[in-house]
Amino acid sequence: MNFKSSFLFAKRIIFPKSGRITIARKSLSGAILCIGISLIPLVVVLAVSNGMIDGITKRMISLSSSHIEAVCHEKDFGLLESAASDALGLEEITASYPMIESSAMAISKTARCGISIRALPPETFEKLSSYRELFEAEDGSMTDFSSQDKSVMIGKGISEKLSLKAGDKIRVVTIKKGAGGNITPGMHSYKIAAVVSCGYRELDSLWLFMPFEEGKRILKNCETSKAVMCELNDPFSPRIASVQSSLKKKLGASFNVYRWDQLNRSQYENFSSTKILLIFIQLLIVLVAAVNISSALGMLALERRREIAILKSLGASPKGISIAFLMTGFSCGAAGLLFGIPLGLLLSVNINGIIKGAEKAVNFAAKGLFFLLNSDIMNFKQIHLLDEEYYLKVIPIDIPFGDLLMIGTATLLLSLAVSVLPAIKAGKERPLETLRDSR
Repeated sequence: MNFKSSFLFAKRIIFPKSGRITIARKSLSGAILCIGISLIPLVVVLAVSNGMIDGITKRMISLSSSHIEAVCHEKDFGLLESAASDALGLEEITASYPMIESSAMAISKTARCGISIRALPPETFEKLSSYRELFEAEDGSMTDFSSQDKSVMIGKGISEKLSLKAGDKIRVVTIKKGAGGNITPGMHSYKIAAVVSCGYRELDSLWLFMPFEEGKRILKNCETSKAVMCELNDPFSPRIASVQSSLKKKLGASFNVYRWDQLNRSQYENFSSTKILLIFIQLLIVLVAAVNISSALGMLALERRREIAILKSLGASPKGISIAFLMTGFSCGAAGLLFGIPLGLLLSVNINGIIKGAEKAVNFAAKGLFFLLNSDIMNFKQIHLLDEEYYLKVIPIDIPFGDLLMIGTATLLLSLAVSVLPAIKAGKERPLETLRDSR
């Protein structure tokens, strides 16, 4: 029995001429369906987790720590501006800017909260591509942020906590340390030029941006962190370590230079380990679904005992029969892939709309239940399936074609592996006993 004969027998098993739907054929269809359904959440998890990790990481390394951060441990603010110019002398560094950071308190007429002041040149928001792409003015205009007047920009989270909008006044309280160790509060009032958001609430809830010159003035005797923030064309380039070393040599002993992966190591590793754990759980589901192929092939072997016996009587080899059943199991895995992966991709690219639709449905049902139980509909609070405090406002989707190829290959190999035992069993059928029993 050659390969072609095995292929024709496998085709006959999958597509019988009689068209009669038997229990074994139902089991085979169910196995294909299970494989496809188990792959759908796996594809969605991969696309969404990749997009979320890349989106959050991009915001953290572009807006918070930058690609390379040169921290100054001297008191002189003037060193920052000259160091930023020196950093641009390195070929790999595409942009650099000085920044002063300090903790303070913001006060409005109704509330107060802790903030992180970030003093930087106002033109940074226009010149730096990452700032232009990732920041969005929720209220007001970022072009109104300048050193000419006492204007600042605040994150969306602070705006909501303090009930402030563009054009309002905000008071900032800083803590100054005197020569004798005395602590003196300083009160400063600013006009809000814009309320900005990068789409990630954890960052939006912290920062207040002010012009660099104003930061030098009010933070002179405060506890501050001073740094030169540098950007590269590719923060994931293997050359980033050599750029770090070159920048350290150029800036001298007054600066300590760190890469983004050193500053954000714990968070980045946490994201990666969470993704791996989710994928592992989903692969276990695929494994359980693949076992259905084994049971379905076992039932098919019992159902086709007479055909197998006749083929063996005509000279078919046990190996040829086994290969036919292996082809059948492999075809089931392939059919599950053709059904599961496209549907998973379809759900992935529409995940934001699906979540919004699900939120509307959940809130509609919850509001109706709340009205029946409480009648005071004004006290109803909206339910969010993904809390913006912890997630991006819009989930970016990143289709991992390399990972999908690996999953497809693994699924096919798994389908082949679970088909081995029933295939061997089918190949060992004894034709004489089978024909004698069937008379």
